[in-house]
Amino acid sequence: MGRAFGIVGRPCERIETRKLSIDGAIHTVRLVEIAFNDLDLEDDDRISWPDKVQDAPMPRIDGALMLYDVMNQESLAQVPGMLNVVHKTALPCVLVGCKCDHHPAHRQVDPAVVEQRAKTLVGELPAFRSSDGSPESQRLCLSVMLRAILASRQDSSKANAALRRRAASNSSALRPISPRPGWNRKHERASSEFSGSRLKLQSDNDAEVQVKTAPRAYNAFADLEEPTAYDSFGSEANDSDYEPSIVSVMPSDENGYTFDQLVDRLVAQPQSKQDTKFIAIFLALYRKFAAPSQLLDAIIKRFDALEHEKHPKMIRTTSQLRHLSIMDQWLSNYPGDFAHPLTKRKMTQFVNRLSHNRIFAVASKEILSDLEVAHEDDDTDWACNDKNRERADQGRSLSVNHVIVAEESEDDSLSKSTTDLSISVTGDSLSQKDASSSHFERSGSATSTSSAGTMLNTIDAARRQAKLLVPIPRAQLTKTQWHLLMGEPEEGIARELTRIDWIMFSSIRPRDLVRHVSLNAAEKKKCKNLDNVDRMIEHFNHLAYWVTNFILLRDKPKHRAMMLEKFMKVARKLRELNNYNSLGAVLAGLNGTAIHRLAATRELIQPQIAKDFMKLEILMSTQKSHFAYRLAWENSSGEKIPYLPLHRRDLVSAAEGNATFVADPSRRPSANPQVAMAKAANAEGGAAKAEAESAAKLQAVLNRTGQQEKEAPPGGIEGRERINWKKFAIMGEVIVGIQRAQGVPYPNIARNDDIKSLVLDLRICKDDDELYDRSTCLEAIGAAGEQRRRFANWFR
Repeated sequence: MGRAFGIVGRPCERIETRKLSIDGAIHTVRLVEIAFNDLDLEDDDRISWPDKVQDAPMPRIDGALMLYDVMNQESLAQVPGMLNVVHKTALPCVLVGCKCDHHPAHRQVDPAVVEQRAKTLVGELPAFRSSDGSPESQRLCLSVMLRAILASRQDSSKANAALRRRAASNSSALRPISPRPGWNRKHERASSEFSGSRLKLQSDNDAEVQVKTAPRAYNAFADLEEPTAYDSFGSEANDSDYEPSIVSVMPSDENGYTFDQLVDRLVAQPQSKQDTKFIAIFLALYRKFAAPSQLLDAIIKRFDALEHEKHPKMIRTTSQLRHLSIMDQWLSNYPGDFAHPLTKRKMTQFVNRLSHNRIFAVASKEILSDLEVAHEDDDTDWACNDKNRERADQGRSLSVNHVIVAEESEDDSLSKSTTDLSISVTGDSLSQKDASSSHFERSGSATSTSSAGTMLNTIDAARRQAKLLVPIPRAQLTKTQWHLLMGEPEEGIARELTRIDWIMFSSIRPRDLVRHVSLNAAEKKKCKNLDNVDRMIEHFNHLAYWVTNFILLRDKPKHRAMMLEKFMKVARKLRELNNYNSLGAVLAGLNGTAIHRLAATRELIQPQIAKDFMKLEILMSTQKSHFAYRLAWENSSGEKIPYLPLHRRDLVSAAEGNATFVADPSRRPSANPQVAMAKAANAEGGAAKAEAESAAKLQAVLNRTGQQEKEAPPGGIEGRERINWKKFAIMGEVIVGIQRAQGVPYPNIARNDDIKSLVLDLRICKDDDELYDRSTCLEAIGAAGEQRRRFANWFR
């Protein structure tokens, strides 16, 4: 608040003096900065002011500006007790919240809650919200403070009583007084935001403050309250005068977030690394608690509200362009959210309204081109959807429906007229072409210019190719194929496996994984694209069995050792290509029971190859929740394919082990993590066929306990439900990692039909018992020296 006191461009002294004109009279005003820790309280709750401030005598105190920092929760620790003491001494006081220019989503303190509870504690109290960007609020705050002091002096009886109390308070400062034991003394010297030195009035060189006489001076602060998306929860005043009672319920991982708070954070400028991920996470997962039209209405509302802000036009325009950028990103990545006629019409009306604005014309044209390719897919009717929301709104009167139809017809004509505009940026002019030619030009280039169309075309192409990579057993595995595989270079095998994995990985959209872990078996059948996830899981299991079959084919240990070394080298090449999915599949085959028990075979492995392979085992080990792999995944630059079973398990853990809403009485506890992890375990070790059975068991357990989690209504939440964002943040980390990996494709890898045929066209055994029997036939159980040779190999 230094600007209101004329303190600009220099450090603030603890005592500042200015001459100010108030109602035509000149007054000398001293502003003194005093930290809470510099104040002592006597037994009768009188304030003992310091005798000196910066080696200068302490002036007489006529009023108090009680400052707190909305970005620091601890700044409220001593405010309640001090407010109570100041109130008892009849000292004029104004409560001021500092740093209110920060976005509400990043504050630690809600000023609305603080003001409400302060009034509950001490009655009516002037309160202001100050920021560096709003000097008018600072000047008005100081004006109210000075008028309150003058008003207290005008009442002779109250003025004399107040003077006596202040004189006694100042004289008592000459003797040492012990601080009151009950104070929480966490604060050190007040920060620049807290200190009274930040009260900035106009200096002597500036124009003097001209304040008109106003009978409602104490109510002036009410006009400065800013709208906030936070919930304000009233509470009873504490019995203790010194116990902090101003505690704001702020959005956090523990308290949860309302939908409006999450949307505010969505459209706000990112201020941390986590904020940069928030858009991608929110757009991918918001359907678990809100419908697309609900989010669209919230963004449009905030976009329109910026027109009435008092910020400079450039700042408002930048914020509005950010809103449009978020809309375009949303539409590009999830066009199915806009397939419902109601949502598509709302977006069309909004964009057509902006197409006449020269600043927003380009953005609106891009959004319109993306909107044209929006069609129904698995996203359209998934979770909270517009079909259910529209059904819930059908209870409205028939007259409202007539109005909607009328607006639709009017906007359709507007759409026809505005979509015929072709924007050409030549100076500030807009040119209009022939309607028919512009229409055909736009529709003909929609596929090439639309980012949503490009993404859909890429995914569709990958899905078509992935369908051709399903194993079809055409030939029996024999020594001929064994020799063919041994003759192929390890790098060639690894590159072909990577090519197959990349095609399957590119065919999966992040929401497909979310649906795969959250829907039951009946709901999964309605989703067409979940086959892409199942295909990649089945390929993982097929590859593990494929490795096992090739090793167990030969009878002699030396031949098995040769194939074992071959796959160890292939695993090294897969690691170099950052193909963690095939790497995990190969390791699963090599470390399966049927292969791991072959002590005589492992005894023949070259020590250097075994040592190098052990590094890969450490990389993909389960210790510390796959810590080594997670670290490698985060630090792998360039092209990479994730170890899908682990990421899928993370999604299951977050979805099943956390409630959607905070303080949900029907929250499902995570006391039995084995139950929550049942579905994730099916993705590994060749157990994909048990998926439906495990899900049914999980559902049966939840039904018996009666603790099934309450989900959001199909049409989206209504009211002030507090969303457990921590759950979605955990799931979002998986989603963001997958999206980033899909955004960096591998360079064109030449297809190797010979290796592809060896991988997909052979008839292999996928029965664990049969493979184990084959292993025991090759090396009998309890063979002489089996255990000794096995441990000797480890120690060497």
